[in-house]
Amino acid sequence: MDQIYLTIGQMADLNHVTTQTLRLYDREGLLKPEFQDESNGYRYYHMNQCAQLDMIQTMKICGMTLRQIRQQLENSSLEELHIFLQEQDKMLEEKMRQLSDSRKSIHRLCANIGQLKSLPPVGEIFLEYVQERRIDTLYTEIDYFTDGYAGYERMLRRFKDHMVNHNLPLSYFLNAGTLIEKEDFVREQYVAHTVFIFVDEEYPEIETVRKVPEGLMMAICADDPEKELEYAKKLYRKLQEMGYEAEGDYLCEVISQLPMIGNGGKRDMIYKIQVPVRRKM
Repeated sequence: MDQIYLTIGQMADLNHVTTQTLRLYDREGLLKPEFQDESNGYRYYHMNQCAQLDMIQTMKICGMTLRQIRQQLENSSLEELHIFLQEQDKMLEEKMRQLSDSRKSIHRLCANIGQLKSLPPVGEIFLEYVQERRIDTLYTEIDYFTDGYAGYERMLRRFKDHMVNHNLPLSYFLNAGTLIEKEDFVREQYVAHTVFIFVDEEYPEIETVRKVPEGLMMAICADDPEKELEYAKKLYRKLQEMGYEAEGDYLCEVISQLPMIGNGGKRDMIYKIQVPVRRKM
């Protein structure tokens, strides 16, 4: 027999595929052995069929189904192939964006978990220097300190609506916190109508995004949402005792939260209250 004919095993080895794959392509009508030996019934591939197998593998890599590949091989329409590849390119671009967003969420969660390991004990006030950050904010009619945990959940729903309505990536919807405006905090008016999330430089530029300047923060950690007001007042008293004044908004940053089974679905939460400070002149 001419050397250009190959058994199924030879064809598979030569093209780095399995014999099961070749049998599948045979059943689906994509690539059938070209020659059958009448004396023994064995079927053989022609060496030239490697080009067709290369095309099948390329189309698979591009995301085409076996049915689409068969249609393309039967019709041999470059125009249809071109249209499909353009559509596939758009789909893969969106999938890559989604995967990138997923990785960012993973990185933020890992960073939060890592931060937990270095935090002082709950209730202990401390100072830390923090680099500039960005937050997306939403003012609501709800006041966290009046409406409590249920109010917090409603604030989160408002924020999620805000993100969906502005076509913002929901991968950033993570560990949302609440904010007291500086003017209210320095007057000891504990009202938090604003909910926020931390965002990075790739987050869309919209008018609700604020910068949190780098600088010294006075902070305290807590693990009971019911005690935030108590800790907020404690932080304010300490700030006064040490001769500092607030230089920016009060942020309650949620660092870790998990819905708890058997706790009415409430979140098991660790949060950090922080206020930018400077020495009184």
